[in-house]
Amino acid sequence: MAAAVRSPVPTHVPDGLVVDFDGYRPDVEDSYHRPYARLHEAGVPDIFWSPYNGGHWILARRAYLAEAFGDPLRFTSSEGASVDAIEPPDRPRLVPIEADPPRQQAFRKLFSPAFVATALKAREAEARALAIELIEGLRPRGRCEFVTEFAQHLPIRIFMNMVDLPEADRETLLPLAAAQVQADAPKAEKLALLFEYAERRVAERAADPGDDLISKIATAEIDGRPIALHEAVGVTTLLLIGGLDTVASMMGHIMQHLANHPGDRHRLAADRGLSAAATEEFLRRFALTNPGRTVVSDIDFHGVRMRAGDKIMLATPFGALDPRDYPDPLAIDFARKSNTKTTFGAGPHVCPGSMLARAEIKILLEEWLPRIPDFALDPADPPRIRTGVNGSVEHLPLVW
Repeated sequence: MAAAVRSPVPTHVPDGLVVDFDGYRPDVEDSYHRPYARLHEAGVPDIFWSPYNGGHWILARRAYLAEAFGDPLRFTSSEGASVDAIEPPDRPRLVPIEADPPRQQAFRKLFSPAFVATALKAREAEARALAIELIEGLRPRGRCEFVTEFAQHLPIRIFMNMVDLPEADRETLLPLAAAQVQADAPKAEKLALLFEYAERRVAERAADPGDDLISKIATAEIDGRPIALHEAVGVTTLLLIGGLDTVASMMGHIMQHLANHPGDRHRLAADRGLSAAATEEFLRRFALTNPGRTVVSDIDFHGVRMRAGDKIMLATPFGALDPRDYPDPLAIDFARKSNTKTTFGAGPHVCPGSMLARAEIKILLEEWLPRIPDFALDPADPPRIRTGVNGSVEHLPLVW
């Protein structure tokens, strides 16, 4: 990983609010989330300034994260969805995530029907059948590299079916999508390749539409007019980035935890009824995204003076581990009530794929643990953590 670069601190930022923490490159060892917990334990300010990635604010309270997520009038997404905006500025926008209401809502409607409960029933059955097939194929081997042999197959194949893309394209698309959420990756170069891929697919579906999600985007109307090519490309590219990384990343954190906690494994294997509650607790505990916003105008936000143009990182791991909301936040407690979590964001940009993600994680627990209840980390091949806009377990060898 490249060394983090500190930027000068603006004059409106008090010295007491500057914290030496890089949200895209936290000092991880075997746990992506522990650096966030350590800062809470050390009494870091509720709102502080990080001098890295060009310099930006970070919100360390879950309640403040929820407030900022839900307020596009003060914190805009139109200047980029990360604190280090990708150049060039004239590239297609990744709508709807790089737009504010009401424009954002018009584009969100293009794909949100694919993620409602009724539309997901068939996807859940498909995901369960695939999970069983993958697990039964792995079980006799006594080992696997979980990320590449399961996590990058189950949710990603379901997504590829939704957009009707060939399974063979997965190997091409995975590194391009990962670069958008990984620290120190060549984001602009890989994003250009994603745009090229998306443009080819959008053009194909516009000429010969099917019943898939890209066809619906390519032939959509926005405010009573046909969608422009660059708009359809932006929406499709965003879907590729989200669909190819986030759920797979969450599964890696969950399985690393379960490999280290046999009691949790055995409880879930013995009681299928715990899977829904466990899914919610895992989603709380392993929140992994660090999206960005831009301050619209000079404001006072909970006693902190922010200037127009300031960047702000909405680091969901801080919200997941906020001890004011979650006592003993590092602990996994299947009885914990955590309906206020900000794992999927909040407000107009709340993740539309959250219901599908829940279903796929629940299926993982229900189908893996009864079949392979006793597994551990490979002592000869330790896990590797990837940091950036998303924090992931990118390499997770398991043995049983």
